[in-house]
Amino acid sequence: MTVFPAMKTCKKTFTAFFLSFLLCPAFSAESSGQKIIKIDTQKLPLIESPDSSKNYVFRQFLEEAELNCRKFSPQEKNKNRVLSFYRIKVPENMDFIWFSSRVSPVYKDTIATINTLTSADAKISGQTLLVPSFNGLFIPEEPASLWEQLLHSKYVEEGTEKSREQETFVIDGKIFYFFPEERFDSTTSLYFLDTNLVSPLLDSVLTSSYGYRISPISGKWKFHSGIDLAAPEKSSVFACSTGEVSRTDFNPTYGNFIIISHYSGLTSLYAHLSEILVKEGQAVKTGQLIAKSGSTGASTGPHLHFELRKNGNPTDPDSMIKF
Repeated sequence: MTVFPAMKTCKKTFTAFFLSFLLCPAFSAESSGQKIIKIDTQKLPLIESPDSSKNYVFRQFLEEAELNCRKFSPQEKNKNRVLSFYRIKVPENMDFIWFSSRVSPVYKDTIATINTLTSADAKISGQTLLVPSFNGLFIPEEPASLWEQLLHSKYVEEGTEKSREQETFVIDGKIFYFFPEERFDSTTSLYFLDTNLVSPLLDSVLTSSYGYRISPISGKWKFHSGIDLAAPEKSSVFACSTGEVSRTDFNPTYGNFIIISHYSGLTSLYAHLSEILVKEGQAVKTGQLIAKSGSTGASTGPHLHFELRKNGNPTDPDSMIKF
């Protein structure tokens, strides 16, 4: 496994190689049979413009990426991959899909995971992203979004054969488990690419629907303005859509709760929380971790009370989200 870009013969590309060799030294060490590769992104080459006709360092990156894709198949288990990394500045008015096509053959899945982007509509214009010259999934040790939680559950927690083969990258002190050549499955792609509303819980059971019911607290016939989703204490709670946290508070009924303002007068409410992880005024993205579920307030057991309101009027969440 090579940890610097492959050497070329032309003068300009040799210069790029020499800069890369000096500026992106990812050093590796063995730990319990697993490779640990540490990266300091401030020492990586910076590509100001992802244009191969004008920037020879970007051309060097594309050549390395093409070499990795062509020469090393998944069957060879990537034994001789060229592990090079670059910082690439995203041009103004360029979105994620456009940028991904510019740095192909590196997968969008690879770019999304290594930069911990919360969704495909993340605003990356003008930002600098980290891009490797090889493909695979970089799964953070501590997942923060819904689709990261899905990946972590599938690859890390389940202890599959793939998890025993993974490498570990420590990027600016943050730990990522790397799975070569892996891509999003259909479920993860849906959560990452679909900007519509998503479920606030990864796994749950609908225990009480929207509408009139006999209240489990008072025993009286009463309108239920949301739905109840049973889940273990401290389950991760995610924002159902992009928006801004308009309120975090506590009251005797909802316990700890969060209200998020979305588009076109839509708001979402998350109640009976054991822990609130966001602040009022904070911008959040679809699938972003915002809280941990609990049983605070008027509650008979661990669950999430979830509401959607349109211009202040309660709306049945089951009609807008697939649970």
